[in-house]
Amino acid sequence: MTNKYKDAALARGKERTAEIEHKVLAAMDNIMVEIKANDGIYPYNGGALSKNEVARRAGIGKSTFFSPKQVELSFRVDLWLDAIKKKEAVGRIRVRRTYAERIEVWKAKYQALENSHIKTELDLQSAQAELEEELTLVANLKAQNAVLLEQLRKAGASKVTSITKRSEHP
Repeated sequence: MTNKYKDAALARGKERTAEIEHKVLAAMDNIMVEIKANDGIYPYNGGALSKNEVARRAGIGKSTFFSPKQVELSFRVDLWLDAIKKKEAVGRIRVRRTYAERIEVWKAKYQALENSHIKTELDLQSAQAELEEELTLVANLKAQNAVLLEQLRKAGASKVTSITKRSEHP
């Protein structure tokens, strides 16, 4: 009977080991998705990514990686962390530096947009002033046209009549 209990305990242990491995791999996949979504920066824990952070994200204890059953998993996590640290901005100092660089880039973009906006506003004011001048000119021309039309009407109503030509043979 003791073998039966021992076998059952070993089976439960294998299930727990597989479950932990599944949780850790899922956490690693989620972390990679988050890093890619944030332009290469780990968005949590101040940007610091470690074995403890992987354990926290997987919902397991920190000491789980140090158990004899999880040596292989711990080694895989170490390799994965080394690969990420070479490619991505991971770690508090690197993340701060990366954020500072991004801030400078966005600041430059903001200032360029601000300058463009100011130029556009000045162009608009210039166009509005030109429009006002042209509208004033149109109004003056309409007034002159009205005066000339009035003069033509007065001239057409005068008592002067045109002389018609007479034929040479009556």
